[in-house]
Amino acid sequence: MTRRLTFLVFIAWVLITPALGSAQPGGDTEQVDAIRCWRRISQTAVHVGERFTMTVTCSVVETDAARTLADQTALAPETMDVAPFEVLDGERYEDIRSGPYRFFQYHYTLRVINESSFGGDIEIPPLDITYRIERRLGDNPALLGRELTYLLPPEPIRVVSLVPDAIVDIRDVPPATFGTTQARLSRATLLTLLAALFGVVALGVVALGAARIARERGGSTARAGTRLPLPFIVHRALGELIRVRQATAERGWSVESTGRALAALRVAGSVAVSESVIQSPVPVGTPARDGQLRLRHGLLRPKTAVISSGLTAPALTRRLEDTGTGRTGGANPTLAGELGRAIAVFTAARYGRNGALQTDELTREIDTSITQLKRLRWRSAAPVRRASDLVTAVSDWWNRVWTR
Repeated sequence: MTRRLTFLVFIAWVLITPALGSAQPGGDTEQVDAIRCWRRISQTAVHVGERFTMTVTCSVVETDAARTLADQTALAPETMDVAPFEVLDGERYEDIRSGPYRFFQYHYTLRVINESSFGGDIEIPPLDITYRIERRLGDNPALLGRELTYLLPPEPIRVVSLVPDAIVDIRDVPPATFGTTQARLSRATLLTLLAALFGVVALGVVALGAARIARERGGSTARAGTRLPLPFIVHRALGELIRVRQATAERGWSVESTGRALAALRVAGSVAVSESVIQSPVPVGTPARDGQLRLRHGLLRPKTAVISSGLTAPALTRRLEDTGTGRTGGANPTLAGELGRAIAVFTAARYGRNGALQTDELTREIDTSITQLKRLRWRSAAPVRRASDLVTAVSDWWNRVWTR
């Protein structure tokens, strides 16, 4: 009885001990492969001379304590040996990091030119990838391990027959690669940016609509305060002078053409000496009266307005004398003086009693005025006017300091 009990206890100890040993905790570490590789073929059966693709993807471990250094020379398209297959071209995609792993991928285009293997299988040779493991303990220098070899097993390919004469190109859909993923990410980023841009444009349109509604609800007072840009006014006056010059070159001067030129010169003179230009909105199709210039402005909702000025040559001269330096509104004394003389000449021709038109003088003055208005067009721009005023102020201050 005692021997039998002892034997049963021994059997129980033998059966329980391995189970207890396997149940011991292994800590927070997990054993992983230093390198793993996969090979993917676009098709398993090809014709002789037909192109197909092969993708080789590998993952290596890279942590603070250990790093796998793989020798990728055997994977380079220029040095890869897969006889009897021929490597036509290949590329390597950008590496991808995911946790403790780094993935790298090669994509190749292959073909077989062996004409004696119809109806048989040909293996893509195995790939030997050598690697070393670099380990680091704390702040100690890294230790490089011995050279190891990872064997990627061969892949069989079925050779069907020669490519038919009627087939120009036989290619199946290639497998998805890292390059495909990167292209999709780039396209998604571009579409996101375009969506954001269109969103900003939509918000801008909504803001413009809200501002227009607010102005319309504010009544005519808000609309009356809107002024046309000075360069736009000068451009309209310049265009009127150019059209008058072309018309008079063909048909000669008349009272009507003289009045049109005088209206444009008065508007330009007002801008030159910073005088107000009368601006009145009118319905579309309203003709301009004598002394007015009609123009259209606005891109989304074009409007029509008439501009005019009652500036005379003596008033322009007094304005220049009152300024002292003769610089106002981005103009200079020479420019304003030329416009003043032209206004005087055209006023005398338009409202003179003798009715005779000095055509040579009028032609000379309008040519000079066209040149001066081209200068005034950019001088009347807000940045140029502010810069000119700043220069004038600094010059006046320096003259006062120097005279002291």
